[in-house]
Amino acid sequence: MKICVVGLGNIGFNLFTYLCQTVSGEVIGVDVNEGRVNELQRQGYRVTSDYLELTEIDVWLMAPSTGSQGQNLFSALEQMMIKPGSLISIESTLPLGTLIRVREFLEEKGFELGADLFLIHVPHRVMFGVDKTVCDTPRVMGAFTNTCLEKGRQFYTPLVPLLVEVADVRVAELSKIVENVKRYVDVAFAQEIYGYCVDHRIDYDELRTAVNSKSNVELLGTDWGIGGECLPKDMSFLRAAYPSELLKGAEQADQSYRERIVNQVGSGQEVLVRGLSYKPGVKDLKHSRGVDVVKALEAAGNSVWVQDPLFTAEELSEAGFNAIDELKVDQREQEQDQVVPKIILDRHNALNVK
Repeated sequence: MKICVVGLGNIGFNLFTYLCQTVSGEVIGVDVNEGRVNELQRQGYRVTSDYLELTEIDVWLMAPSTGSQGQNLFSALEQMMIKPGSLISIESTLPLGTLIRVREFLEEKGFELGADLFLIHVPHRVMFGVDKTVCDTPRVMGAFTNTCLEKGRQFYTPLVPLLVEVADVRVAELSKIVENVKRYVDVAFAQEIYGYCVDHRIDYDELRTAVNSKSNVELLGTDWGIGGECLPKDMSFLRAAYPSELLKGAEQADQSYRERIVNQVGSGQEVLVRGLSYKPGVKDLKHSRGVDVVKALEAAGNSVWVQDPLFTAEELSEAGFNAIDELKVDQREQEQDQVVPKIILDRHNALNVK
């Protein structure tokens, strides 16, 4: 069996390396980012940016960042040399209605789903910093035909702990978006309650402990705002399909929360921002609201330094930030070669200026 993983970002590369370690067949990866491909090739991975090298593929696992209208997905489909009898599994989160467009695209190419081509949607699930691989969590699978479902079942059953099959492919498409939007709304609610606690001098951590003692309730912690790639993107997908006032309000609440973090500082201050990665425990600055906070503080006329336990000061400096290593914050001791900012913002208590 010859398997190709399309898209080698965080999700696709995680899937690619997992398959390289677990399946007996041949695994190859493809990405349009030649810099990314060159980097992975230097590390010894079998990857390419040239779809012409991808012949006789039995299973296509598609994990590109789809784009707002699914354009990246269709760009990949256009370049794939699809052989009859192959399985195409789309793992990317999709704008609602994309699977129907994919079916029409493939039918226009002369394929009959369930007969000479098998299309399934198995949206990825992973909590970076918690799960080791994208196959550690139960997965939802949908398809247009039972034979497509059977082909998907044969491939995924050995890989995941549980495969939840749904009869309507739109359920699979919607399920991943709903999961992330539900998380978005929960975080926005937590930020609102945290803001109330700050205004009234109530200990938010103590409130969380009290509330979360009920087994079916979880009041979440807060950060610099709702960041990462997936939650804001999937909120936009759902709002485009369903203009809900609740969802609009959650987006506005998050925007107001992030503005409040910056506005409390004012301008002309020396500020230390603690915690810059896009989420605690994950060494990645892409899609980080912490980075957004730093930029907004600087735009307001402040001098900003940063710290993050996952990054050295050298790494943060190379990324373009003013970094301070091992700052003696509690004592406010100013060493000869070190600036001590007067204001400290911490990602876990961003509305409590120290």
